[in-house]
Amino acid sequence: METVVVRIAAREGMEDNVEQFYRSQQSEYEAADGFVSRTILKARTGTMLESIMSRMTPEQIAKQPAPEHEGEQGTEFLIVEQWQSIESRMTFTLNRKKERDKELFPYLLPQHAAEYYDDVTG
Repeated sequence: METVVVRIAAREGMEDNVEQFYRSQQSEYEAADGFVSRTILKARTGTMLESIMSRMTPEQIAKQPAPEHEGEQGTEFLIVEQWQSIESRMTFTLNRKKERDKELFPYLLPQHAAEYYDDVTG
């Protein structure tokens, strides 16, 4: 079993478009040889920071440097896929129609990544 994790960031206000795009591909994935499962996660941007800040005193907050952000932050998406093999995933990727991907590009920020992962939980 192979795990692929894809990380992308949607431009502010484009989150629903990105979500719909990835959800609409599900039947294509399910029909692919070697496909096992897929989970699409959308960050609740700012929720962690708000939770932490609500528990800190003003003195504690003053001691913390504000995080530096370069450019637009957007909303992060993680797509976790399970495939029977790397070959199955690569065959799917190389054989799928790429024309639809062009409609996604305007919704995304430039930062993205995709990689295979090993489960080292235990």
